[in-house]
Amino acid sequence: RLVRGRGMTADQARARMAAQATREQRLAIADVVIDNSGTPADLDRRVAGLWKQWDHRRRVPLQP
Repeated sequence: RLVRGRGMTADQARARMAAQATREQRLAIADVVIDNSGTPADLDRRVAGLWKQWDHRRRVPLQP
């Protein structure tokens, strides 16, 4: 896709992919990981639940 869509050479595309963090590196620093292995409806529920948690935290004042 990088070669066709962005006009990169194959070597440029390979270099860009090699520079990306691995899945393990991304997971190690992630605050939240959403499992996307189910149906679109499953994903919608997971995202809605996470959003609800974040929205609740935003609205509740932090205790000193």
